[in-house]
Amino acid sequence: MSSATPEPGQRPDPEDGAHTVAAYWTLRACELLGTLIFATALPWQQPFTWFALVAGYSTWRWWYVTRPAFKARPPASRRLIYRVSIWMMMFLVGSAWYFLYTPGDQVMLVVLAIYLMGSAALVALRVAGDFTRTVVAVCLVVLPTSLRFFIDGFQADLVLMLLGVGGLLMTVSMVQMSRAQERTLLQQYDLRQRAERAATAVAAVGLAKSRFFAAVSHDLRQPVHAIGLYLDPLIKLAQRAHDEPAQHAAEGIRQSWRALDDLLAQVLDLTRMDSGVVKAELQSTEIAPLVRDLVMQHSAAAERAGVRIVALVQPGRFAVADALMLKRVLSNLLDNAIKFSPPGRPVVVSLRSWRDDWRLQVRDAGPGIAAEAQEKIFEEFVQLDNEARDRRQGLGLGLAISRRFAGLMGGSLSVRSASGQGCCMTVLLPKVQPRRSAGDTPDPLDQQGLDGAAARAPASAMVWPPVLTTPGAEGATAPPLPAQDVLLLEDDPLVARAMGQLLQSWGQRVHPVQTAAQALEQAGLCTLAICDVRLPHGASGLDVALQLRAQGKKVLLLSGETDATLREAARTHQLLLLTKPVSSAQMLAALKSL
Repeated sequence: MSSATPEPGQRPDPEDGAHTVAAYWTLRACELLGTLIFATALPWQQPFTWFALVAGYSTWRWWYVTRPAFKARPPASRRLIYRVSIWMMMFLVGSAWYFLYTPGDQVMLVVLAIYLMGSAALVALRVAGDFTRTVVAVCLVVLPTSLRFFIDGFQADLVLMLLGVGGLLMTVSMVQMSRAQERTLLQQYDLRQRAERAATAVAAVGLAKSRFFAAVSHDLRQPVHAIGLYLDPLIKLAQRAHDEPAQHAAEGIRQSWRALDDLLAQVLDLTRMDSGVVKAELQSTEIAPLVRDLVMQHSAAAERAGVRIVALVQPGRFAVADALMLKRVLSNLLDNAIKFSPPGRPVVVSLRSWRDDWRLQVRDAGPGIAAEAQEKIFEEFVQLDNEARDRRQGLGLGLAISRRFAGLMGGSLSVRSASGQGCCMTVLLPKVQPRRSAGDTPDPLDQQGLDGAAARAPASAMVWPPVLTTPGAEGATAPPLPAQDVLLLEDDPLVARAMGQLLQSWGQRVHPVQTAAQALEQAGLCTLAICDVRLPHGASGLDVALQLRAQGKKVLLLSGETDATLREAARTHQLLLLTKPVSSAQMLAALKSL
């Protein structure tokens, strides 16, 4: 037995799960059958008295140990009661040496011996794992009758004496087997405990890692946010100097910054979901406006790829969803569909009813996905080795995150595809008010095919781009903002300098501060405040923003954290919140909206 074997009081008791109704009635039926058999050879009072004693005590014991009050006892107390009560019950079963003994009738004596051996074997199995309980119980059942067999047989009957010797040998064998069984059970329990501890340790490490990333997400986003803010003046300087190498270098930095921003966001999303930080804010969400915004957002990418986006989503369709999560999911699906569709072929976003859910589908005419790889694409960092689908872009996290987001919203994300036949991604979301008509409108893609649906889309459908235009480059010279004094509450010096330079390039007078106390002291100097949420000494930029707004200031919140609680607080207080990293174009648009 290993030294790590737990004490008996720490192990589950072998009888904790043994007292079922079926087992109770089966044992009583066997006892009654034995009583009827022996009543044919003995005065009926003897076997029925034995049955009354055994069945009565067994019934009381079964009732007692199945009560909630007994189950609530400490393990040591339960174990003691189990032991004493089963020994008493086995003593009554073993009293068969007196009540069921038939002198001179060898057939009935053999039946008695078989019955008692069966009872001993049954109790040994039932309490396996408690050696003391097993040994005493077996001895109480078998030894009294075996000794009587031996004594009576020694005087007159060799067969009877051999039955007694056999009973003694069987008792010794059962004791030895019980010892071996207990050792085996203890070893199994020890191994199971070690495996559980190892699994717990692995889970704890994973959870600690996820919580670490969730906790430092703000600090990880800060330098990325600063890089994005420094890019805008750098690009302007290169353009003014007509320095083409510098412009190419700046554009390379911009692309690298976007890739880093995307990677950071995806990795942090995964780790925060693993740590349980991310919660869906489920509410009634109209799908058509959300799809319209996403189509517009992806229009430039579609135009560059020579792909049309067709949206077949009627207004007035509501689903239970988190709008931000749903946008992330559809954005990932549209990115993939545009990336893998051949030029001149459409990407179709359609919505159809299915029972009490909506099927929001994104279909492309790309090379498709083989059946054996369709589940792998939803795994983290998995990229299919398929040259037709350019998987060099990204790290294979988009679909993994999208499926998790769909699950958090109470829905699902699945794929239907075949090699060479395009791909259909389906987001299943619950309806807010399930509506069933005589016949749901059939999916035009099922009847007309991808190109047919695009060509015969109804007038209400959105088709983008209707006319190819050249998208404006991000970071181009923006209309100037009205000059005003801006209070910049940011404790990170690098971010504060980048933000200050950007605001000054837009003609703003910047007053940087690092603490909540400094912000409130200088509030009178400014008409607009930009507040970081996480501040030194445990202060909250949200609290400062509310105080500044109460003084009549316009307020913009910035945060590197993306938890639902902060978003809900900002929405409740009607504060504009941007999540870092923020580009100069996003910052300019937010300030204009104020």
